[in-house]
Amino acid sequence: FVVLVALMMSMTALAIDAILPAFDMIRADIAMAHPNQAQLLISLLFAGLALGQLVSGPLSDALGRKKILYAGLSLFLLGTVLCMFAQDLTALLLGRFIQGLGVSGPYICAISIVRDKFAGRQMAKIMSVVMMIFITVPALAPSIGQGIMLVADWRAIFGFYLLYAVVVLGLIFFRLEETLPKANRIAFSVKGIGDGFKTVISNRLTAGYTLAMGLFFGCFLGYINS
Repeated sequence: FVVLVALMMSMTALAIDAILPAFDMIRADIAMAHPNQAQLLISLLFAGLALGQLVSGPLSDALGRKKILYAGLSLFLLGTVLCMFAQDLTALLLGRFIQGLGVSGPYICAISIVRDKFAGRQMAKIMSVVMMIFITVPALAPSIGQGIMLVADWRAIFGFYLLYAVVVLGLIFFRLEETLPKANRIAFSVKGIGDGFKTVISNRLTAGYTLAMGLFFGCFLGYINS
């Protein structure tokens, strides 16, 4: 269970970092008006991830975790195929945006699934192990991408994404039961989403931590986007 949750969360880090060593090769293969446009491969993925989380979270509460996992992974596979066969920058960026939308499902659901099954100290223990694995992935992902390029071109990195997503999809299908019973689901509504934001923002402690994490993460995003 811990390995599966870590694999789902790590998809985001892999999607961001494994492609970084390929920027020079992509610039040589895909026509760009300016070399810095390669950075948009990161920006568009984050844009999809940010927007996707706003929908994936409430939908997973309304429909169940597995449906959102299947939908997210299907979108991720679609975006990956589009990137793999892209012949221009527009198609490549569109594929990355769709990848971001797709990966938001596993990223959000991974944490929700742990909360569904565990609480208190046990939940903290599991999340500690998951985060330990998750944190090592950004350090390893560029080496994975570089290793792939030693034997193939940059498109093979997206082949690796395809394989990874298919493995995760198979594990979810065979090894993960639905963790959110119908009795505990929350109907999807704009009012429900608004109430959720109001609950978070009105709690000073939660709002303070959210703001602090946003500022720290914003520094990180500014760095990798430039």
